[in-house]
Amino acid sequence: MLSFLVSETKSGSEVRKTWQKSAKVQSNMEAKLLKRFFQITFAVFLYFCCLNLNAGTPELFGTSLIADLAEKVSPAVVSIDSVHYVRRRQFEGFGDPFFDQFFRHFLDEDMRGFRNNVIPKRGSGSGVLIDSAGHLLTNQHVVDGANEILVTMKDGRKLKASIVGQDKNSDLAVLKVEGKDAFPFVPLGDSDNVRVGEWVIAVGNPFGLGITVTAGVISAVGRELSVDRNNTYKNFIQTDASINPGNSGGPLVNTKGEVIGINTAIIPYGQGIGFAIPVSSAKRIVKDLLAFGTVKSIFLGIHFQEVTPKLAEYFGIPEKGVLVSDVQTGSSAEKGGLMPGDVITAIDEKPIAKVSQFQELINRHGVGETLEFTIIRKGKTLKVLLTAEEKQSAKKIFRQNVLGVTVEAVNERNQESYSLSVSRGVVVVSVQEGSLAEKIGIEPGDIIQQINNQPLFSSEEFYQRMGRFQSGDRMLLGLVKGDISQVLLITLP
Repeated sequence: MLSFLVSETKSGSEVRKTWQKSAKVQSNMEAKLLKRFFQITFAVFLYFCCLNLNAGTPELFGTSLIADLAEKVSPAVVSIDSVHYVRRRQFEGFGDPFFDQFFRHFLDEDMRGFRNNVIPKRGSGSGVLIDSAGHLLTNQHVVDGANEILVTMKDGRKLKASIVGQDKNSDLAVLKVEGKDAFPFVPLGDSDNVRVGEWVIAVGNPFGLGITVTAGVISAVGRELSVDRNNTYKNFIQTDASINPGNSGGPLVNTKGEVIGINTAIIPYGQGIGFAIPVSSAKRIVKDLLAFGTVKSIFLGIHFQEVTPKLAEYFGIPEKGVLVSDVQTGSSAEKGGLMPGDVITAIDEKPIAKVSQFQELINRHGVGETLEFTIIRKGKTLKVLLTAEEKQSAKKIFRQNVLGVTVEAVNERNQESYSLSVSRGVVVVSVQEGSLAEKIGIEPGDIIQQINNQPLFSSEEFYQRMGRFQSGDRMLLGLVKGDISQVLLITLP
């Protein structure tokens, strides 16, 4: 019995040793496998890193990339100081406090006791040189009303600048500085192909501190921003690269060292939210400013509106693009064969989903340029070529009427713009200075619903009827001003 127990104990000991040995071998194998796994994973990681390096992807090395970009771009970025002299009349007084207080409110400013004060109103911003000749691009609001403009280069040179041209609608201006040698400059890139998440740097002169570089990414594209009641800017690039007061007019630069935007606006109550004008939209503006000193607005003779789900269902058209609601007689649109009811889906092969995209692509073309429209007409896809005309010639087409007004058919777009309360008739969009319409109080936003008790449904109908009137004729207008309908009896001069 005792020997059996001893023998059993021996067997148990051997089993434990065998088990421990087996466990140790298994543990070593697992360690080797784990080591091998990490080796393979690291090798794969290095392989893809090499692929990315060969592909030239700079995002992997953000720190050195940004330093290289800053070194390359900064010499072409300038600080802009502007002075606008404001004349103000100030009462000097007579030396007696009582009389000074009394006469301050009653004396005419042309009488003795007043003097002229010229107050310098100073502003600052940034700009970027866009060619070696010394042309630089900035925001129009940076130099608005400026009597003197001083540009400071990164190397400390101070140069006087003159305004070549400015455009308030786009908030862009081109300045010119003179120098003996060629200026450093940054080329204009292509903002149409930027992607959300791409690295960018913003360079400028925040708070007058001097040229400063901040880095970030493209946060969004196609942003719309209302700066006040009258100005809404569309198609902004949004970035989280820090933009501060004084950065206005400075460049937003991609990893290739190209300008893709002009830093313009911030949301003061937000952080990391800045906006830049896309350079692809700015190129045509810059071209016109260099050539003419102003921007020549183009005219095609089209009235258009968004394709809503209800309109798409009713007309049996795709829910995309813009719907042509009216075509003006004698316009480029009529000559090119565009018709009411056509749906424009692309311009120059660039697809259109909404009205803002349509307007953006139209505004990129200058006077005399040809635009290729892709349209859908009765289920068929067609191509139409239109030549952009200058807007001045458009005024002649529109204003050949005895009232001296420009009208367009009431549609969803102008209903929203003018807060119209009716959906029938033609809306007045402009009134010629000194015209009959101005004298009788017709204003933009007024709706003409009837002429001599006959209803109006299109602008073409309005112009045709206007052409039938002669001097001395009487005209009965059915007009809507705001929410008030009225009838005007007019004797034509």
